[in-house]
Amino acid sequence: MDSLKSKSEGQIRQKMRSEGMSETFIQDFLKKVDQVRNGETGMVRWEEVGDLDPQKDEITLEEIEKQTSPSPEILKNLVVIKLNGGLGTSMGLSGPKSLIELKNGMSFLEIIAKQSEVILKKYNVSVPLILMDSFNTQEESQAELKRIGFKQKFATSFLQHKVPRLLKENLTPIICKNPDEEWCPPGHGDIWISLLETGLLDTLIEDGYKVAFVSNGDNLGATVHPGILEYLLRENLEFCMEMTPKTLADKKGGAIYRRILNGKPENYQLLETAQVPGEHMHEFEGLGKFRSFSTNNLWINLVALKERILQGNFELSLIVNPKKIDGKEVLQLETAMGSAIRNFTRIKGIIIPRDRFAPVKKCEDYLVRRSDAYQLLDDYSITMSDERKKSGLGEVLITLDEQYYKKIQDFNRLFPEIPSLVHCTSLIVKGEVLFDRKIDVRGDVVIENTSSTVKRISDLKITNFESEKYSF
Repeated sequence: MDSLKSKSEGQIRQKMRSEGMSETFIQDFLKKVDQVRNGETGMVRWEEVGDLDPQKDEITLEEIEKQTSPSPEILKNLVVIKLNGGLGTSMGLSGPKSLIELKNGMSFLEIIAKQSEVILKKYNVSVPLILMDSFNTQEESQAELKRIGFKQKFATSFLQHKVPRLLKENLTPIICKNPDEEWCPPGHGDIWISLLETGLLDTLIEDGYKVAFVSNGDNLGATVHPGILEYLLRENLEFCMEMTPKTLADKKGGAIYRRILNGKPENYQLLETAQVPGEHMHEFEGLGKFRSFSTNNLWINLVALKERILQGNFELSLIVNPKKIDGKEVLQLETAMGSAIRNFTRIKGIIIPRDRFAPVKKCEDYLVRRSDAYQLLDDYSITMSDERKKSGLGEVLITLDEQYYKKIQDFNRLFPEIPSLVHCTSLIVKGEVLFDRKIDVRGDVVIENTSSTVKRISDLKITNFESEKYSF
């Protein structure tokens, strides 16, 4: 066993050193590998998953807004960091997801840049926008910012690490025909050590920045909120996580819990889907025990972050992600940035309205955000349309036939016209249907092509699709 461990560690160390990685980062990764070797699966012990105290652990955004009246000057303490390392492989993309068109001919990244420009115009304060890129996204994303003429004094990007994919059988690095396939991002939990190792954390602190607002690049509802910033600084909080009430559309979101050990409450932790034992998945995905879920919009005190990391016991929950590469079973060892909550004591969950959470993880989400069910506001945030809100409707539930709509290229081919969904509660599309003209979908609608050839929506000779099943 020792010789196998020694072989594995030697090969990992050599591979990571050849890419210029620091000894600190290599040691951190080897620690994770050792956890897996010792049987760690990333799964939580369900008896340790305790409840939050809504009175003590949570506050609503509405309550924060009642308590605060921030001046524009407070924004001088803030930096915005967007996670931009994803390729959108689940949508069939091979380039940065942030570069696909979303609204009014603009990409995610262009809209994010516009959000930053709006802050400068509105408050006369420049809040730096920094992207955490991966080795897959940095070059194209920086070219896009240059194309749209985005400029600021601060650097617009830092690079997250990469880690070797490991063969499941012996935890040695995989060797592939395409060398790029041998590496994977270590999850967005890598942000904290990358901030430190790139020197960016020190630079931000030296320049007087106290708080980072971090969110996913595909969530255009996550805009700067001066009230949250004032509340965090006033209450001397170290870590805040925005959470939103769960709906039937939200099975995958992580949730905060209080760890219970030997009957006593310990630190706060983040529970991700990949960490939930199968027999408890129904409870995790339900609307009972976990009433809200993490939007991955995080507010973190930069000085507190640096102090915790330098103490040497900064921990993130391990996620073991099995994959198949070149026909071989491999493990990707990842962490989630929200799991950093376990390292802080002065934390708060902020219960936000759905408006601040509008992500795009798959083509179903993409359809909803591109439709009139969502609107682009003057501050370039994307939010549920006013008309939909007035109707009392929640998130649209979309199910598209995976055989035909899973990849963005097929989606674009089959949806040259985006239907009106402002009054739609659910839409199910079965079979290959070409949406070749504008239609209005209302209520719960099923559209089914029962043949083996593509059918045009115009063949149905209907413009208004009301709550029923339509087959052809």
